[in-house]
Amino acid sequence: MFVDRVKIYVKAGNGGKGCESFYYRKGFRHRRADGGDGGDGGNIIITTNLNVPTLLGLRFNQHFKAQTGVHGSSNLKKGKRGKDCLISVPVGTNVFDLTTGCLIRDLSSEDEQVIVVKGGLGGIGNYKKQQATLGQVGEEKLISLELKLIADVGLIGYPNAGKSSFVNIVSNAKPKVAQFPFTTLSPVLGTVEFHCLEQRFVIADIPGIIENAHKGKGLGLAFLRHIERTKVSLFFIDMAGTCGREPLTDYSNLLKEIKLYNPQLLKKARILAANKMDIPLAKHNLKEFRKNIKEDIFPVSCNTGQGIEELKTFLLEQVNQIREHTVENEPKKP
Repeated sequence: MFVDRVKIYVKAGNGGKGCESFYYRKGFRHRRADGGDGGDGGNIIITTNLNVPTLLGLRFNQHFKAQTGVHGSSNLKKGKRGKDCLISVPVGTNVFDLTTGCLIRDLSSEDEQVIVVKGGLGGIGNYKKQQATLGQVGEEKLISLELKLIADVGLIGYPNAGKSSFVNIVSNAKPKVAQFPFTTLSPVLGTVEFHCLEQRFVIADIPGIIENAHKGKGLGLAFLRHIERTKVSLFFIDMAGTCGREPLTDYSNLLKEIKLYNPQLLKKARILAANKMDIPLAKHNLKEFRKNIKEDIFPVSCNTGQGIEELKTFLLEQVNQIREHTVENEPKKP
């Protein structure tokens, strides 16, 4: 099961109590305070882990509490600090404070960590010539976790346009393929390998988008967040109109729905794949389509394999160009 949104409750550990203790030896005129400080409470830390694919593990385990600090004791002994509680999430997880709605951290790299609530400080022992104090209460929060998959190429299209078939052909992923809409019900990641070049890129297949998806029709736009991090948008168009729709209308509706969701997504590099070119009507529709759309269009057929290799190669070139541009524009470390 693919789970990309969960809500959890986190509670940091309380600080241990400071010790109120005195000792007296023969020859001492007065007793002396020797109570030690309490230990600090443990923190709640969210960390990324490449071995965690989704947020499924947090769907049924939603309460997390760090260990309380150990109380101080006599003879100036300080209490042990409480153990931190580590929560593992996939790379690409956004952490939100559910109460304020503020983004705490975008965890977009491996082994990245963020402390979401801090443990309370331990109480002060009476050895400092003051009354011992209780430990502070640890912080607590309601946290929302939202996963945005990290891929180089994001597939966008209507249901039954051939997106899953394309991913099946070019990558190691094997999403379900069938002759009916909404076969893909959750995002699928696949790695496209170029063994001779020793290069690769990651492709993301998301459930199909239909008209009025922004109003919740179909599967809605819930999964479009997974293409926000992609470098290239690959639009898959059913050029044969096998579901009774016009290819040009499909493309216009897809652009409209994406603009309503997040206009910034339309600024990404965009490539069009005209699928089902093995069907005779597709050739006529492609001519009409090209009269209105002046963009890169690759005629392909997932049924016969026509144009698939050319499209794969072009996608790799586009991804590499964007990678190089990103590296060049990264601020140099002093």
